Amino acid sequence: MDKNLLWAVTLSIGIYAVWFGFVEKRYIKPAAGKNVAVATPSPEAARQGAPSSEGSRSPLPERTQATPPTEETQKAPAEPADRKALESGSAALPADDSVLRIHPAGAAVVSCRFRGPLGDVELIPEPQPGFFSTWPKLRFRTESSSQGLRFAAERPDGMRVVKEYLPGGRGTLPRLRLTLSNPTRQPLAGGDWTLSIGPGLGTVPSEMKENQSVWRAAGLLFGEKGLNGKVEVFKQAGEHSGPYRWVGVDNRYFLAAVVPAEGDFEGVESALPPKVVLRAKNVPVAGGEQRVWDIPYYFGAKSQLGLARYGAGLERAIDFGYFAWLARKMMQLLGFLHARVGNWGWAIVLMTFFIQALLFPLTYKSMKAMAVMKKLQPDIARLQQKYAKEPQRLNSEMMELYKKSGANPLGGCLPLLLQMPVFIALFNALRNSWELHGVPWMLWVRDLSAKDPYYVLPIVMGAVMWGQNRLNPATTTDPTQKAMMNWMPVIFTVMFVSTPSGLVLYWLTSSLISATLTLGLRRRFEAA
Repeated sequence: MDKNLLWAVTLSIGIYAVWFGFVEKRYIKPAAGKNVAVATPSPEAARQGAPSSEGSRSPLPERTQATPPTEETQKAPAEPADRKALESGSAALPADDSVLRIHPAGAAVVSCRFRGPLGDVELIPEPQPGFFSTWPKLRFRTESSSQGLRFAAERPDGMRVVKEYLPGGRGTLPRLRLTLSNPTRQPLAGGDWTLSIGPGLGTVPSEMKENQSVWRAAGLLFGEKGLNGKVEVFKQAGEHSGPYRWVGVDNRYFLAAVVPAEGDFEGVESALPPKVVLRAKNVPVAGGEQRVWDIPYYFGAKSQLGLARYGAGLERAIDFGYFAWLARKMMQLLGFLHARVGNWGWAIVLMTFFIQALLFPLTYKSMKAMAVMKKLQPDIARLQQKYAKEPQRLNSEMMELYKKSGANPLGGCLPLLLQMPVFIALFNALRNSWELHGVPWMLWVRDLSAKDPYYVLPIVMGAVMWGQNRLNPATTTDPTQKAMMNWMPVIFTVMFVSTPSGLVLYWLTSSLISATLTLGLRRRFEAA
């Protein structure tokens, strides 16, 4: 029966090794593809933080035969643009944590300079035609505005196009307002105009090497319970039926997305590198009337605590992996503790104490089972000697011995196995949450989302695990199992040298608490 213990330990190590080996490949690297046609409309308008566009629309007559803008006016030049030249001719729109620059060509965003804790980050890798581009070959002019930035242009058919970038507020997303005004007496077709997001998305220097393997185009599907839908990743270029609460492009730390209202766009298509294109309905605008699209958007870091306040489900863009529900709860707990101690590292330490307190009943039972197993070692040794040539009889006799004594040979592994979902959830939380990027703990640990540059934490963690193994009661006389237990601290140290410092801090704190509990409970059980 001691073989079960060996299998449990081996399984634990194997799962950890597999996880570390493949967790970074969770995203699928995009393959080459083409743009395809559009899809079906979004059916619900549960938009928060921005007014509905319905109130600003005039009654529309039946579709006329007016000629819409040609497809040529929708296509942007294929030549790469000079970023400095584009930025020099653009207008700046400052926000709390970034500066957007909008160019007159298509009134598109050609630069988003995000202010991060480790320096500025350019989020637009390809400035032409730019993000939120519409009619890329239409030259807009800047007009005065009491808030935000306002751009206007006239299409060849006489339609006046106005694009306004309006600032947001606390709990309110900024908005892109697009207005089509018909100054003529004849109805004009709105045209099959598009709004594009992408291609690609910039990131911090430490992520540049992996950025093209983790960036993606995606959308949040409407669920049966409001915002509890599934995030659909557009792995292939083509059309997507939705309906979507939001669509956009993202990578590990950043998101660019729009939150369209019901009926504003008739379809969504994606391209590779990751790009999302929304196509508006080609509806006529009567003479002297106008049609308005009010589109909330987000351009910035994927902070769970920050995104959740907008009420649009944008926080679902953060990929917390297979235990996402647990990772989100842990981030909420970390945020609660951080608000009180002011340091994310100490918040992780406090959260570890909280988790250990929840697991204490299991730890107590585990230590008690190990103490019983230690007392049974002489009896087990006699049985092994007596039935050395009868393995089935040996297992039967040992099972009977365990049953009479109330021992559980797997009891010592139970807390370790139960911590694995917590470990995996915390790994994803620390690896993918912007809150911990570039955030120091103390002394040499300057970034909890990066590995320890001097490997102090993993080495100390391995030493603590080694000491804890020495404190645990000996539950076996088998040399193979003893060797396995002795090598576990070394294996874990090697696996942890390249993991985020915050995760190593959690495991180190957990090991220190476990070692202290082991010492105290061991003395209690030996005295009993």
